[in-house]
Amino acid sequence: MKKIAIRFSIDAHDEVKSIAQHLQRFIIEDNYKTASIAQKIINNERIVLEVGMEKNMPDFEALAEEFDEEEIEYELYKSLNGDWDKCELNDLELDRTPQWINTLIGFNLILSAIMTVVQTFYIYDWYTQKYEWHGIVSTVSSLIATLIPIYGSLVAYWSATELSHWGSYEAFLAFFGYYLPILGFFVYIAWIIIHAYWSDSWYRFWHKEFN
Repeated sequence: MKKIAIRFSIDAHDEVKSIAQHLQRFIIEDNYKTASIAQKIINNERIVLEVGMEKNMPDFEALAEEFDEEEIEYELYKSLNGDWDKCELNDLELDRTPQWINTLIGFNLILSAIMTVVQTFYIYDWYTQKYEWHGIVSTVSSLIATLIPIYGSLVAYWSATELSHWGSYEAFLAFFGYYLPILGFFVYIAWIIIHAYWSDSWYRFWHKEFN
């Protein structure tokens, strides 16, 4: 959990109840009753929120974006040396992206760059020896083919097996194996989207004590 604080400047009192109900999801230790939160909003008091970084917790960044879209004026604060320091949303460091996801992205980028260079050489050999393309024509064609998923790997596979006498399994693993971590990444992203769509992120409202 990360503690932050928020203060509103609201003239329209009809918005207070709706805002209080939204904030209710982020108050655990303090008084989470709607009436108490609404009174603090009206009195322009700082409201302390407990923002969870776990994937099944409500997303405060999404709520802040809703406030911005509705042009609700508010100020954010972060705890600094026992006091509250005014800040922007980006300063709160609420990123939920797991570190292994960032590592996987970096690994995929590096691996893709390496395989692009390797495949280009093998595709170049294929075009020059099979089709007798030379110079700039073969170079440009090789680069274009390399950037086309599956097709570039397929041409590099043919070149490695027929011209460089690689074994079929070795060539397949070399030129198609690097798709596995990329595929795994996209499967994970798809799972996140499906999970976010179907899961009930407002789980606290299933319990009467939070209403």
